[in-house]
Amino acid sequence: MKTKDRIIQASIELFNEFGERAITTNHIAAHLGISPGNLYYHFRNKEDIINSIFIEYIAHIDASFRPTEGPMTVADLAHYCDEAFTSIWRFRFFYSSLPGILLRDESLQQKYLAVQEQISERTGVILKAFRDCDVIDIDDASIVDLVQLIKMVVAFWISYQMCQSSDVKIEVPAVYDGVVKLIALVKPYATESALADFDALQDTYRARSDL
Repeated sequence: MKTKDRIIQASIELFNEFGERAITTNHIAAHLGISPGNLYYHFRNKEDIINSIFIEYIAHIDASFRPTEGPMTVADLAHYCDEAFTSIWRFRFFYSSLPGILLRDESLQQKYLAVQEQISERTGVILKAFRDCDVIDIDDASIVDLVQLIKMVVAFWISYQMCQSSDVKIEVPAVYDGVVKLIALVKPYATESALADFDALQDTYRARSDL
């Protein structure tokens, strides 16, 4: 792995473990066993590293969160829930410190807003596909509201969890609990034929959140 890529991966690891604000470029260099000068050869500062991590985040979202072709079932909802979980867990430092990171970097904020607009469009398409396949029964206006609620849970679930205790450490079960809440947002719109599948899916993630 190239040094630049090693710096990015180590930064994600350290930011996730200790929080982005607690980690400096010197911490990252020491963790990798390289000199600060070597790190600065690849990145001007910590914000530059965060921007590179965000590019990786965008690539993950673009590759994994796409409407699928063909009939949609509740199993497809499980797929999207898993992708949401993967995103939240891999980049959890970003989710836990989102307002502060974006306020420090206007350029990054604009990139984030562009990604969010793309996610909104794709989520709307996916929900309409579920409706067309008789998985949910929902009108267009409610889809717009539901998209916003889903985005809020995904974006702020980690920071919400962190506010529940002064010494909370985010672990995998807490993220799965966020997936349970995502399913709970969609479940009221489930059709009668799909309701049992929604219950089963929610029970699956609830069991994981209780581990």
